[in-house]
Amino acid sequence: MVHHVGSFEAKTRLAEFLRLAERGDEIVVLRRGQRVAVIMGAKRYDEVARADDHDWRRSLRAWRARRDRPRLAHADVMALVRESRRALP
Repeated sequence: MVHHVGSFEAKTRLAEFLRLAERGDEIVVLRRGQRVAVIMGAKRYDEVARADDHDWRRSLRAWRARRDRPRLAHADVMALVRESRRALP
């Protein structure tokens, strides 16, 4: 089960939330309505970390491929913009 709590409540009831996390629940900590942290049990964390291990490597390879591709020069971009404007009715 996922619980959403404010940061003050998370600080005040930390021991209780740690017990819930050990049981398998996840606690999402919010600050001003925005998610800032997640408390989860060690087993769940290991599952997530193992899954992310492969994903970050794949993401890094994709980023390097995008980084190394040739880029358009400013003049080429401006020519494409002018051409697309001419095509407008």
